[in-house]
Amino acid sequence: MANRAIWNVRKRHEWLATPLKAKRVKRAQRLRNGQQDAIDRKAGAERSTEN
Repeated sequence: MANRAIWNVRKRHEWLATPLKAKRVKRAQRLRNGQQDAIDRKAGAERSTEN
């Protein structure tokens, strides 16, 4: 039984080490919570630094 707890901890840490896949969010949802505005601002800043 003692090995089981160690295995679970190791397995849990391996799971935590892998990043979660980003969830797909539609444009309408991003507009509703303000995320699209932030994306647009970031894109505008990148465009201004290119020129």
